[in-house]
Parts: sequence; structure tokens; C-alpha cells
Amino acid sequence: MGREQSDDQYKDLRQHSIPDPQINTINLSDAVMNHISASQSGIKVRSYNPAKRFPIYATILFIVLLTSASVYAASELIQIRDRAGDVKIKSIVLESESKIVPYTHQNDSPLPTYRDRVLELVKPGQMLAYFVRNDRSSLAIQYLHNTNTNTSYNDFKELLDRTSAPVIKEPVSLPDGFTFKYGSVMPLTPNEHDASLAEEYARLLALFKQRAAAEPDQDLFVEEVNWTKANISELEYTKNDMSIRIQAMKDMIGMEVALSAEYTQETVAINGIETIFASGSIHGFQSYQAIWYDEAQKTHYQVTASGNVDLTEEQFKLVVKGLI
Repeated sequence: MGREQSDDQYKDLRQHSIPDPQINTINLSDAVMNHISASQSGIKVRSYNPAKRFPIYATILFIVLLTSASVYAASELIQIRDRAGDVKIKSIVLESESKIVPYTHQNDSPLPTYRDRVLELVKPGQMLAYFVRNDRSSLAIQYLHNTNTNTSYNDFKELLDRTSAPVIKEPVSLPDGFTFKYGSVMPLTPNEHDASLAEEYARLLALFKQRAAAEPDQDLFVEEVNWTKANISELEYTKNDMSIRIQAMKDMIGMEVALSAEYTQETVAINGIETIFASGSIHGFQSYQAIWYDEAQKTHYQVTASGNVDLTEEQFKLVVKGLI
């Protein structure tokens, strides 16, 4: 997109790019990370990706990085390999039980951040890039996006098709009472390490440098990102306080899952695909999980039932079977 064209298109964004000494900059964590909740305590997931992709997926919506594989005190280990013998999934049951971190109520509302301001600007289907002027020696571009649909599975399917995101089938075996909550994708963010994304990154970098030099009194600069592809998708259904979340991740090297001692796990072959099932009860709350790797699609899948779960193991497995 040319500079002259962008002037009109981003006019509404730029009028918000104003200095505010009361607003602090923060380190960006993708908005999807907010979906990681106490309902998944006891489950930690680590992904490892191709070197050229690592800056892209560092903040995946449903991934919590483990500090080190050396912390494992494993009582049970399951590995799933592809036809070439490469490990695609490691699932480990630890000897320690899960720990619940008490919630601490904060009486004072925190000051709004630059990220909060950009969140007010992003529209459905958009990804925004923003740059905050500070004392850093290099210009750091951060991103926010709004790629959720809260209407129906058909709208979610259109989003998948439009962005080439990994496909998640519509569940056909959901127990009665479950309703569509949302579907979303995570766009590939422009960066200099991926050839297919480097051109857009260079465009944004040059534009931010130009604007920073031309607008010395501005602190916040916002631009819309030209994006077309996503490698992560998520779908969730809910019933009262129970949720079933389905997640798909394409083109990852592999995944590591660490389960607390309350869980047991097993492998079951479904339609020729080896699948890990795990179940456990943490502080009175039942939880189920299924993970598999679709080699033909080069996609990892994870299904989690959490919250106030009243499903039987057979009902959960029937849901998963309909997705594979």
C-alpha cells in the first residue's frame, strides 16, 4: 500500500496518536493470552516451532511456556511420532500436584496503557501495528488484532477459509445444551525472519520511522497491517459454567504437555490417528483433554473440557472422535 493511499485510510487511527505522559508503555502479550485461565491449572503446554517462525508464535492464545524440561519429575510419558520418526507430541504426567494461586483483588484501577488505547481502535477483522516512542535504541513494533467471530460456526468457517487457518470441524457430537461462544484465528504477524512476511514488516518499519521523524511531539503511532493468513485457530462452545475449547496449530515442529499428578492419560487410535486422552480432577473440578497430530494437514489439535464439567469420559471421547 502506497504512502499516499495510507494517509486517508489511516486518518482515524492517526488522530488518536497523541502524546500522554500519564500512559505507560508495556510489553505486549497477545490478547488471546487472556484466555488462559484457572480452569486449565494443572496443564502446561510448550510448543517448539521452526526457527524462522519463533518470533511469530511466542504468545500463542493457549500456550504457556515451561521454564525447562529439567523440571520434569515424570511418572508417565507418552510420545507421538510421525511416519519419519520425529516426535510431534510429548505428554508427561508430573509427580507434583497442581497449585492454585489465590486471586488478589486490586482496589485501584491501573492507569490505561498504550495497549489499552490501541484496543479501543482495533475493529473486527483488523490487525493494528503500533510503535511507542521511548528510550529504546531500536524501534519495536507491537501488534494487536480482533479476529473473533461471536455469531455462528458458519461465520467462523468463512474466517478460516479467508485466512487459510487450520480447519476445525463443526462438532457433531456435542451433548445437549452447548452453544457456540466464539471462533477466532491468530494472524501471522509481520517480522523480518519470515520471507513471506518481511515485505510488510519493512513497509511498517519504514512508515513508523518516517512518522517518528515528522511528528516529534507524538508518543503513539498506529497503522493497520495488511494481513491475509493465520496459522492458529480456536473454537469454543459453552454450557453454563462448562466449556469445550478446540484449538488447532499449523506448521509447528512439536508440542510438549505437562500434566499435574491428578491426571491419568492413555493413547487411543481413531481413524488411524494416535490420540492422547487425559482426565483428572483438580480441587473438585473435572477436566478432560485430547491431543493429536494430523500429519496430512501438518496440524496439532488440542481439545479441552474445563470449568464445572459434568461430562462423562465417554461423552468427551465421542466429541473428539467426531473432530478427527
